[in-house]
Amino acid sequence: MSLKFNCVASGSSGNCYFLENASNVIFVDVGVPFKRISECVDISQFDGKQIHLFITHEHHDHIAGIKPFINKFAPKVYASEGTTHAISSKGIDTAPFLILECGCEYELDGFSAIPFNISHDSAEPFGYRFSFGEKIVTFATDFGTSTKDLEYFLCCSDLLVLESNYEQEMLDKGPYPKYLQARISSHKGHLSNRDALKVVGSICDTGIRRIFLAHVSDENNDYELLNKYADFCSTNYKIPTEVIHRDSPVTDIDI
Repeated sequence: MSLKFNCVASGSSGNCYFLENASNVIFVDVGVPFKRISECVDISQFDGKQIHLFITHEHHDHIAGIKPFINKFAPKVYASEGTTHAISSKGIDTAPFLILECGCEYELDGFSAIPFNISHDSAEPFGYRFSFGEKIVTFATDFGTSTKDLEYFLCCSDLLVLESNYEQEMLDKGPYPKYLQARISSHKGHLSNRDALKVVGSICDTGIRRIFLAHVSDENNDYELLNKYADFCSTNYKIPTEVIHRDSPVTDIDI
């Protein structure tokens, strides 16, 4: 079976992605109710496969469905030490969690994973870079600023899920109070459309094969505008780029 990418949800109301091959299902975050996962995906196809759950950070839109998910699948769960402590403080049993360290490569059941630091207002947030033989898939959302160190982990990805959260002008003129606008646009907030474009421009010559722009704000972004950014990346950087819509699951994308 080939490696496939799926997205159940992406955005401020919930985030849940997963990769699937012949022997593993690798989830990144479960920020939606388990019912939504079962409505979007035939979970019977997971029978006989090892389920893995990698948690980026402890915010509600990334862990909302974690208890029923763990009860259903008994997955191997991975997170940073800081994220694990933060989740434990919410009354969730984290004793079985496997603690990961930034920058270390972990050889798992037929794939490897490298967690890397991102800049966000949470305890110890991670992005993740997964390798399946020659195929590389990278997740980098919920970060306010990019660095060369971060971009190093994005390079050469066969598929990159990259945050493009807000349009600066829409945020400035939108309904959010000033303190929340400042939080979103800070270096520990979220990545703007234009900053996402800069990231793509910085790494476009490294062998990136496909990009999904993700974690789109409901109030401070516009899909028509985002599609123009995606078209710009596709045309000028020669990288096929698409936008993940909040209410439109992405299923069985071959990598």
